[in-house]
Amino acid sequence: MQLSTTWMIGFAIVGGLFAGYRIWQNLQKLRTQRNDSWDERLIVQLRKRGSDPFKPHDIDFFLAFGTQDAAERLANRLRGEGFDADVTDTPENGDLRYSLHAHKSMKLIVPDMKELSRRLTDAAAELGGRYDGWAAKEVPREPGPV
Repeated sequence: MQLSTTWMIGFAIVGGLFAGYRIWQNLQKLRTQRNDSWDERLIVQLRKRGSDPFKPHDIDFFLAFGTQDAAERLANRLRGEGFDADVTDTPENGDLRYSLHAHKSMKLIVPDMKELSRRLTDAAAELGGRYDGWAAKEVPREPGPV
């Protein structure tokens, strides 16, 4: 009787660990989906307000870091990819006091923006920071032929 109780407890522990892992995995997927839908919603909003998705937009990307070194490392990497980037010390932001603002002119293509947001999220996390998203001004459509 003692041996079967030990096995049952062992199976319960293994099952609990597996269930916990699956929950963690699903939460990671939800986080990615939330970021993905944010990019798509922002592009849809710009289009609804009359922005031309086929023209390059001036896009500003916002990230925050705990150290100036981490912010500068990502800023240098982004400059190598054609971004303008600057780092500002913002002590009022607490632990993530170094703000990285990156800028690039590019077309608003949903899959490309989703991928870029994923890359920036991963790069920021790798350096102990946070990706806060992006913003773009509208680029009006040219009136078509009458």
